[in-house]
This record gives sequence, C-alpha cells and structure tokens, in this order.
Amino acid sequence: MKGAIASVEIFVFEGAAGGSSPRRLSLVIGTPERSPAGDVWSCRVALADLHRPQTCEGRDSVESLLHAVERAKGWLAELEAGGFALARDRAGLEPLAMRFLP
Repeated sequence: MKGAIASVEIFVFEGAAGGSSPRRLSLVIGTPERSPAGDVWSCRVALADLHRPQTCEGRDSVESLLHAVERAKGWLAELEAGGFALARDRAGLEPLAMRFLP
C-alpha cells in the first residue's frame, strides 16, 4: 500500500503454531491524510490477502490512526477466534501479540 507507515508480516497456522505450513499475510497501515475540505482525516489499513484496504476516518490524524489499528486488531482477533495461531516467523516460534496496543 502506498504511503505505509507501518507493516508487519504475519504467519497464520491452523491450530498450534509450527504445526502446519503457514499462510503469510501482510498487515499494513497507511499515513493519516487530511481531506481536501480539511474537516476529516482518514487512514487506510489492509490485511493482504484477506482484507482489501479499508479507510478509517477520524476528527484528527491520531483518531483516524487509532481506528485503523482497532480494525487491524479486530481482524487478528477474528483469526485467533477461528482457531488460528499467529506468529512473527515462519517457524511459529515467536507468537504475534497485538494486545499491548490501545
């Protein structure tokens, strides 16, 4: 995604991490941008290849960025609730935990 300010590769395993061949996903968050009218900010977020880029709006750049992070956390929580394990590495040795985010 053009204008990305953050990205991470996520390896998704069926069941326990390391127990299967993982699927690689890329979580990307874009730079917040002000609308031409200046009344709203927007920030794009995507979880390729599951979720195409979506726009999250806010009253300012921080609020739009927080909404984008919330959307990303929701997507990851859905995967975990579906029984998938998320890791930062292909071997599944380093779990991905986004719980520290607001």
